[in-house]
Amino acid sequence: MASQQPPQLVSNLLLPELERQLKEDQNLWPNVKGLFIVTVTKKKKAAATWYLLLQGKDVMPLITASEEDARAGVKGKIRTVKVQVDDADLLNFITGGMTGVKAYMTGKIKVKGDLLLAQRLEEVFEKLGGRERAIEFIKNNEQALAMTNKSKL
Repeated sequence: MASQQPPQLVSNLLLPELERQLKEDQNLWPNVKGLFIVTVTKKKKAAATWYLLLQGKDVMPLITASEEDARAGVKGKIRTVKVQVDDADLLNFITGGMTGVKAYMTGKIKVKGDLLLAQRLEEVFEKLGGRERAIEFIKNNEQALAMTNKSKL
């Protein structure tokens, strides 16, 4: 996957890792159907956009920074949800440090589209063992993550 996203974001390290894990283990594929367009912000400015294409447990999920790849991967009609979240809050969400409902109610995550479908994204991260896997990934990549927190975006 060729990504044009700047490397200074936690999401640019974690989301490709989630995709790698999904490719390795079909049992992790969620029974959720939707295209999640995640705009990651840094200091309240859009810094990256990620596309999470989930088409049920029989189709390999796609996590990409390429809108073209995401749209090309769509099989049939699929609902779309736009999510806006700060890079640090995305980390908290994936690792279970913040629930989707709490994040939405406090304005840390903004959602346009089907709110119920957006809530299913939390289930996806839970099924992936998001907390445990993300913490393990963070421990293994502490230096790279430290650099993301020092960047001046």
